[in-house]
Amino acid sequence: MATITRGFRADRDKTDRYRARPSTSPVYVNLTDKAFLRLHHGYGLPVVTQTLTILGRRPGRDELNSMHALLQAGPLARRVHRSTAPFARARWVPADTALPLAVDPGPIAETDALTWANDQAQYPLAPDAGFGWRLSAVPTTSGGMIVCLTKSHAVADGHAGLMAEAGLVDPELATQDGLAAEVGLWRELADGAHRGITVARQAVTELRRASHDPGHRAALRAALFSRVPEPEPDPRGWREQSVVLTFDAAQWKSAAERDGGTTNTLYCALTADLLRRCPLIDNIPPVLTPAVRILRETDQPDSNSFTRVPIVVQREWLDNHDLTTLRAVSKAAFAAVATVGSGVLSQPRRMPPDLLDVLPDGVVHRLLETVPITVGMCSNMGVLDDFVAPQLAEFAPSLHMKRAVVQGIDVPRTERQPVALATWLSESGGTMHWALESLKPEMAHTAAELADLAKKVARSWGLHPTRIYTGDTNP
Repeated sequence: MATITRGFRADRDKTDRYRARPSTSPVYVNLTDKAFLRLHHGYGLPVVTQTLTILGRRPGRDELNSMHALLQAGPLARRVHRSTAPFARARWVPADTALPLAVDPGPIAETDALTWANDQAQYPLAPDAGFGWRLSAVPTTSGGMIVCLTKSHAVADGHAGLMAEAGLVDPELATQDGLAAEVGLWRELADGAHRGITVARQAVTELRRASHDPGHRAALRAALFSRVPEPEPDPRGWREQSVVLTFDAAQWKSAAERDGGTTNTLYCALTADLLRRCPLIDNIPPVLTPAVRILRETDQPDSNSFTRVPIVVQREWLDNHDLTTLRAVSKAAFAAVATVGSGVLSQPRRMPPDLLDVLPDGVVHRLLETVPITVGMCSNMGVLDDFVAPQLAEFAPSLHMKRAVVQGIDVPRTERQPVALATWLSESGGTMHWALESLKPEMAHTAAELADLAKKVARSWGLHPTRIYTGDTNP
């Protein structure tokens, strides 16, 4: 799957655009939030996002503590409140606890930054209880420091993560106002009563659907009554492999313009070109499923506000470096975007959302359909310069980028998910950061193999990496 968080640009000249305003509406746990929460409950593998910064000089404990305090005061510090009223919706509320700042004694070499970050990504989080993020750091042998903010995808997608980090730049944005709506018992009872009627109607609709559709009926029966065990972990085998390639931003944009595209179009093309090197793709066109950000208002306090769009990238476009056609196809796909929470992970078998929301996690997990193709994922985070915390900016950052990692993925588990290559793109300090995650051994058995493939693809498009970071995931 190619996930592209579209259209987000940091612009501190428009600070008011991001300034949170007190909300009177509760922030309910949507289907996408619940899908990522379900992964933390043992049904699948949790997904975490990371902001990774490498510093040339070492900040003190005071600067790190200041960052931790601002993050704890902001929208990342949320937990799930589940009402005692039958059928009432779960909602996000402020959390008054957080995992402590973790500073490893180190030091480690800068070249080991990604391997260390992979270790941080495996730390168990509990977003339901308010422990959905963690700030960690380690000194480097060169006198600097590596700082990593790890967040469960359940509490923050790319956009929500940036909004949380905006509070590091402007402390007035480090607020939980959007989560603090008061909901009394009578309001919860009314919500539960209204939704109970909705769920009953949706259940009747599903029974009618099942009576006319033998395949759907069989899927419902299996989900309700079967107990398929999760595969046993493989403690010594293959693990997710990580690579970050950096490029001169001016060179990247020039190459995109030369071939009739944009920064984002070139990113999609590079990802598709790399994905088609995977033997699982064979001779079919590589498929990307961009995730497009959906905003109702600029300060909405949602955890996840994106949806996915499939894009089939024809091989001749890649062979001919035809970004013009790819750009047109991408724009058409973005224009036809579906609503948040309508993807296969959030809404399996296109079942009604309220009915899905009240079903047990295990039942919803067993309703998930196996995607029959291997796909790639891309997330374009845009320009990050104005989101670098001042506590870090004054210590000579040489790398500041974002990515996502799947916790605990191994061969038995990767066979049950369709993503072979997950990638993120971000720009900071005049540098493009192309982050790659091999989520199937067929894509790359080692980080070095993935780096070599990516370097060859980039050079075929006239791009020359300025630096390559590699990282293995330790079992």
